[in-house]
Amino acid sequence: MGASFIFGSFSYKEEIMPKVVEHDIIRFHVIAASDTPADQELKLRLRDEVLTYLYPKLKPVKSREEALNIIKDELPHINAVAQNYLKTQGKDIGIKVEMGKFYFSERSYGEYIVPAGYYDALRIKIGKAQGQNWWCILYPRLCFADWGRIEPSHVKSYYLKSFFFKKFKKTIKKG
Repeated sequence: MGASFIFGSFSYKEEIMPKVVEHDIIRFHVIAASDTPADQELKLRLRDEVLTYLYPKLKPVKSREEALNIIKDELPHINAVAQNYLKTQGKDIGIKVEMGKFYFSERSYGEYIVPAGYYDALRIKIGKAQGQNWWCILYPRLCFADWGRIEPSHVKSYYLKSFFFKKFKKTIKKG
């Protein structure tokens, strides 16, 4: 009886747990050249430069489509920001900045799960891109909340809960 209660409770939670639909978010993905401490640090600092550049452009965004258009329009500038940062660090290493649909494995983002699948993403590959990666969700603006330098940490929880609640309500109304 106790086992079935636990199983039943687990199933119930799974059924009401909102899911992220792949077309609802935009991811940001930075892949380091290698796993050396220097390359990992470079990846994080490059990420900071790009997020600093993107924040004022994405802050007023109200829709996924608007965010996608801004990111696509800004690709040459994002590339320039990344290239300039590498030059200031004395790094002569190739970089590839691209926007597209890329496969991501299932990941947790705090208390939420982002299912495996293809997602629109801004991707930056540094050098041979054989090192550990870093990712976040650009839309809704969770990168900036997670980053913790621009918005207070409670914003992440607010955006996630509000984003997932809206999706959950739409699912309930349709079902």
